[in-house]
Amino acid sequence: MIVPFTVRHFLDRAVEVYPERTAVVDEPDQPAASWGELTYRELGRRARAQAARLDELGIERGARVAVMSQNSARQCVSFYGVSGWGRVLVPINFRLAPAEVAYIVEHSGAQVLMLDPDLAHIADAVDVEHIFILGEDDDKIWGSSGTPLEWEADENATATVNYTSGTTARPKGVQMTHRNLWTNAVVFGWHAGINDQDVYLHTLAQFHCNAWGQVYTATGVGAKHVILRQVDGAEILRRIAEHGVTYLCGAPAVIAMVLDAAKDWDGEIPGSGTLRCIIAGAPPPTRTIMRVREELGWE
Repeated sequence: MIVPFTVRHFLDRAVEVYPERTAVVDEPDQPAASWGELTYRELGRRARAQAARLDELGIERGARVAVMSQNSARQCVSFYGVSGWGRVLVPINFRLAPAEVAYIVEHSGAQVLMLDPDLAHIADAVDVEHIFILGEDDDKIWGSSGTPLEWEADENATATVNYTSGTTARPKGVQMTHRNLWTNAVVFGWHAGINDQDVYLHTLAQFHCNAWGQVYTATGVGAKHVILRQVDGAEILRRIAEHGVTYLCGAPAVIAMVLDAAKDWDGEIPGSGTLRCIIAGAPPPTRTIMRVREELGWE
């Protein structure tokens, strides 16, 4: 029997195997009320509620649903509540100007746009059927008590459309299939040795290549997601110490911020001897790699 690979496999497995385990620790300083800690059972419930709500709105399978937010539990759930039942998530860079957002919404054909409260002004610049503000409109997004309509899984269906930065002409929408995302997440986890004892810190923007697939990898093995809204070197170290973070991802510039903050850290560096750090997005200087090993004690 051939089973289609879909991103919902990661959520379904976590809900089945680790229902009472903490799935997500939301950023405590969200502009909307923080969701605090969610178990995998609750993460699955909210994803199903979101899918059911999209059914009620008449959003068909294959339709585009955009989200523009800094890292949050709400956005993390949307990777499943949207794509897990056959619709297409369009994560938008929260740093873009209103005109750029309007172009992406129009180009992708998004019928729904979910906005971070700090980006509510973007609503005036876009032409889209449904606009929701995360936090303010939670009942309109996750308030359904219905059961979502089943989707006949297709691993070749588009799951997300991720837009390029537009450095050469207009941004281009990169259509990622369920199979693309499934195989990337699994291979990433294999190479990085990610397992059910891991704690992942979202130093990487979730909109950026779906956090390099970690919204899927960490979920699939039942690891804990720790949401970080604003990248700051000292805050990264504090979150690692507070939550026992065991791996994170980031560009060399993010790691440089941590190295700078570590100079003023009092005591042993959090994660020393236990944390894996995946660096990409730009070629890391050899000196940076050496400093990560020698000054932070990270792999």
